[in-house]
Amino acid sequence: MGKVINCECGEVVRADSDDELVSKVETHVGQAHPELVGKLSRDDILAMAEEA
Repeated sequence: MGKVINCECGEVVRADSDDELVSKVETHVGQAHPELVGKLSRDDILAMAEEA
């Protein structure tokens, strides 16, 4: 079962694994929220995720 994060900006990030989700979220943060780069840990990202 996959996971999803609904970002405050409206972006929806979906992935099939934790590693894929973290990678996609880190890419999104770098592009859309540069002020947050380096401030979200893997655990922070996974805590925001919901089962898809």
